[in-house]
Amino acid sequence: MQMQSISGIITQVHNTNGETPPPLVGASMTVVGDRVFVFAGRLVTSRKMTNYMYVLDLNTLQWTRHIPPPDSAKPPKPRYFHSADVYNNSIVVFGGMGYSRISTDGLCVLDDISVFDVETMTWKRPTVEPSLFAPRPRYAHLSAIVEDKLVVIGGQDMNNGYLGEINVLDLKTWEWVHAKTFDKHVGAYRSIAITAPPKTRLPIMLREGGTTSIDTPSPIYLYTNYNFADVKRELQLIFTPSGASSAVEDCSNYMSGSAMPPGLRFPTGHTLGHHLVLAGTYLSPQSQSFTIWALDLGTLTWSRIETGSVFTQGSWNRGVLHETTNRFVVFGHRGRNLLDDYNHRQVNFDHIAMVDMEAFGVYNLPKATCSTLAQEMGLSLLNEPAVSDFRIITIENQSIPVNSAVLSQRWPYFEQLMKENLLKAHSMSFPYPHPVVIALLQFIYTDNLLTAQQYQPHILSQLLLLADMYELPRLRGLATHALHQMLNMSTAPLIFETAALSHQTSLQVRALKMMIAAKKMIQQQQQQQQAQQQMTP
Repeated sequence: MQMQSISGIITQVHNTNGETPPPLVGASMTVVGDRVFVFAGRLVTSRKMTNYMYVLDLNTLQWTRHIPPPDSAKPPKPRYFHSADVYNNSIVVFGGMGYSRISTDGLCVLDDISVFDVETMTWKRPTVEPSLFAPRPRYAHLSAIVEDKLVVIGGQDMNNGYLGEINVLDLKTWEWVHAKTFDKHVGAYRSIAITAPPKTRLPIMLREGGTTSIDTPSPIYLYTNYNFADVKRELQLIFTPSGASSAVEDCSNYMSGSAMPPGLRFPTGHTLGHHLVLAGTYLSPQSQSFTIWALDLGTLTWSRIETGSVFTQGSWNRGVLHETTNRFVVFGHRGRNLLDDYNHRQVNFDHIAMVDMEAFGVYNLPKATCSTLAQEMGLSLLNEPAVSDFRIITIENQSIPVNSAVLSQRWPYFEQLMKENLLKAHSMSFPYPHPVVIALLQFIYTDNLLTAQQYQPHILSQLLLLADMYELPRLRGLATHALHQMLNMSTAPLIFETAALSHQTSLQVRALKMMIAAKKMIQQQQQQQQAQQQMTP
């Protein structure tokens, strides 16, 4: 039996099938739900620009070329290096470079807006009134959506000059409502602009400095790298870009890490949980590969996503984030040469590599389901025997009074037993230790893990096993998240075993990596001690 390497578990390569897109330059790639939408771009073979839409189902890995139905507006003109952003189950396309009937080289830069409705799979052309705040035509720009606004940043004009401005489109009224100068050279070749979900923690340096409050809306994170021989990295946070009080915080000097990202060409950026995920092509005389990095948004600490040898062979070109599975999906061709393809700016779609980001502690966080007050009321109800009509008997034969209506509502297994009239004498034996049963009941009454009793490694391990056994997905997510947070060299063996028994492969792999690191550290310490003993006479 062949042993599988850890990196082989973390990153899995698959063939795609169906109507695979041809190699493209400057196409947009957008994820909505479980589908990737690849729009427009220039064909590598004929150098002709397209306005085709290809759709990949991430569950079946089947490509289809989408033909709009008769009731759809016309697709946007052929183009490349445009922007495409997800907004309310639709994709907003802006700008890019396309064909011109009047210029000598037959090309022009664009400033039009089109919307692709993912539900109806049709195009719409909103009427956008002329405005003093409208952006100049551009391509290879950056864009992000903040609070019902499309924010367009930088990019280049027809003469490849950088455009130093930020423009804001209100997506409810389809009006350009704000513009401001931004004296930075940013664009698709060297920069990313992304937003984080609401309530993502801001860098601790800004919280301590008092420059932001809890109510500050999520900023746009603008990361730029340039001067690739001796790479320079910049990180700006742009707050309320659509308002008069817009502020830019330069956090470049706050970034740290035992290793820092090298210069990445045509980088892409995404947020997942409390992390920014940065990926792109790294080219040096010694090495050419696709690399992925994660930035902790609370501490601004970089860490490399170690994917083994997968991306050192073949041509891996561009990645997107599949948020629902915590996977980073990289498109490429494992039989081609990266440098050749990069020189043509070519992206291939024949193969995909799926990187499990949760195995690196980068994942979607459990969402809040009820207010702090509701959680406290739930705990009070559990501690109030007057409203109980049922008893849970622990392995130590201790009796815990509970309300059967609450348990039936929140625990399908208990509801089934009640329906089948299998619980006699208003009690149920539940053969687990008293602290574990209390922790489970606290979850059932609050839909959360919030007490000190619950936040102990051995209790959390039991809760994760119970969540798996009784199919409680909310508890599974909360317990897995809590164990990720508690993972260290001393808890790793317990967490590894629990994750294995509860089928949480990502947590299991992360605990295994921690155990291997601990073993290596102990071996190094022993070798150092032996060396010192041999040196002493």
